[in-house]
Parts: sequence; C-alpha cells; structure tokens
Amino acid sequence: MKLLTTFLLVFCMLSIEEIAAQGRLNYSGDTESLLQDQASVIFEEAYGILAAYPPTPNPEPERKMALYALDAMFHDTRLDMGPTFVSWVERVTEKMSVDLQKNKPTGRDVRIFRFYNFGYIVQTSGVTIGIDLVRGGRPDKPYFSEALMRAITDQCDILFITHRHGDHADQSVAKLFCEQGKNVIVPDEFWENLTPQLRVLRGTEMIREDIRLPGKNASVTVRVYPGYQGDLPNNVYVITLPEGQTIMHTGDQTIYDDLVEKVNSAQIKIDILLVGCAAPMNIIANGIMPSIVFTGHENEMEHSIDHREAYWLSFRRMFEVKVPYIVTAWGESYLVKH
Repeated sequence: MKLLTTFLLVFCMLSIEEIAAQGRLNYSGDTESLLQDQASVIFEEAYGILAAYPPTPNPEPERKMALYALDAMFHDTRLDMGPTFVSWVERVTEKMSVDLQKNKPTGRDVRIFRFYNFGYIVQTSGVTIGIDLVRGGRPDKPYFSEALMRAITDQCDILFITHRHGDHADQSVAKLFCEQGKNVIVPDEFWENLTPQLRVLRGTEMIREDIRLPGKNASVTVRVYPGYQGDLPNNVYVITLPEGQTIMHTGDQTIYDDLVEKVNSAQIKIDILLVGCAAPMNIIANGIMPSIVFTGHENEMEHSIDHREAYWLSFRRMFEVKVPYIVTAWGESYLVKH
C-alpha cells in the first residue's frame, strides 16, 4: 500500500511539473496572473497529494502539508472570488457529485462527504441526506452553478438546516429540494414561500420525530436539541439512519455543556459526530465519546482572515481528543465501517 501511494504521489507531481513546463515562463509586471497561476499549481499539487494520501485518523505528514498549503491559499485575500479559486471549488465538487453515484456503501457502512464549509452529505446503502448545503460565494456570484447544485441535490433524500446564517442556509438550495417534494428541516420559518416541504422541527426541550423519505421505503429518526448560536436558534440534529447508525451535526452551537448532558442522559450512542472545528473539543468530543469525529467549518471564505479557521488549527485543537477523528478538504469523503 505504501508503495502504491508513493507511486501516485510521484505521478501527480510529475504531471504537475509537465503542465507547469508547458505554461507561461515570465510574469514581470503582471502580478495578478502570477498569483492566479501560482494558486492553480498549488491547488493541483495539494489535491494530488490528498488523493495519494486520503483521509485517515492517523494522517501522514504529506497529507497534513497538503492541507496546510490549502490554508495558505484560502488565507490570501487577493485570491478571493478569483477565477482560480472559483474554478477549483467547482471542480472538486463536480468530482464529488460523480463519487456520490459510484461505490455506494454496503451493509451498515456510512460514507461521509465533505461539502463546502460546514456542509456534509451522509450516504448509506439506502439513503442520502444533506446538512447545511450552500452555494457559497456571493448571491450574484455563487461558487456552484445551478446545474451542479441540482446534480448534488438530486442525489439527496432530505435536507437539514441548523440555522439561518447564509453559510449554513441557502434558499436556492432548499428550493431545489422542495421542487422534488423532499423535506427541508429548519429551526424556524424563515422561508415561508417554500412550504409545505419546509418543516419546522424544534421544541423547548429535545424532541424526537420519525420522518418518512418521499420516494423511499425508509424513514429517519430525528432528535432535535434546541440550541443557540448566541441568541439565534440553532438546531443540533441527532439523526438515526435506517441502517441503525446515529450521527450528530452541531451547527454553530455556542454552549456545549448542556448539550452533552442532554445527550448522555438520554443514553443516545453517537456513532459519528460532525462538529465545528472551533468547538471546545474537550467538552463535546470527549464528553459524548462518539465512535469517530469529523471537523467542519474550516476556511469559511465569507469570514475575515482571523476567523477562517485553518486546517492546521484543527489538528492543534483535536490534540487531546480521545476518539478517532478525521480532517477533510472540500470534496473528500471517508467510509465509516460498521
């Protein structure tokens, strides 16, 4: 296996060098083109290395360095909304759309796809659910075309939205679900024109509901903890899939002590925890003790640089976590075996 990954890495690097040799050789007086072409080379090489060293609870140094190289690109505001960045985000998402159709999990396995920002797609042998899927970018210039977003949503059976902030909730994405008669679960009614598929699911205490998936001979059991990001309602979803696995997505929950207490007192075993990378991991991850943790919300491009949480910072924050954890780049996936 080590020999294979080494071969893939060398192949990717040779391919990049070959492409670079065919490109422009002088940028004197053209800083913008240099920055865009440099970003293209780094994105190409970083994702080549990530392909050779896929997500694992014990990532190799090569994988970490590729993620750190992406941090450097995402933290350079000169590249924001530039052609190189936008084309790369769409490119990796197009690949993810194809991957959703291939090699679907079997048995009780679960594949976790990392969408943009804190968005995730959870796929089992029978169902596919989306959580906090957004197009990113600006309203007049989103990162993903409508055709690509439709290709993604066509493969999902339901959408969960944790709260109304634009980096978690996108009306155009919700509309694509509603047009197909698929449920969109929200904490409060912030898009009244999308009813009846738009469903408010929230109580004063943790509530439980079974949701039938249209077009599927299946349902998911959802527990909703009525959390908050500051004063804004934020649903924390605990979703039990038809095959029996339970996942939790925290959204931008602010206070975690009460959440951990409620989950533990209800004796809910969390198999997969999807948590914001800036959360207090010693409280949420070590308190709930899921089987595996996935970090999210790294490099939210609409945030200022000091709040574009870096991959290298995620590894630092996860240092004392006592369970396996995964740090992924946009478009990557990881198969959780059961």
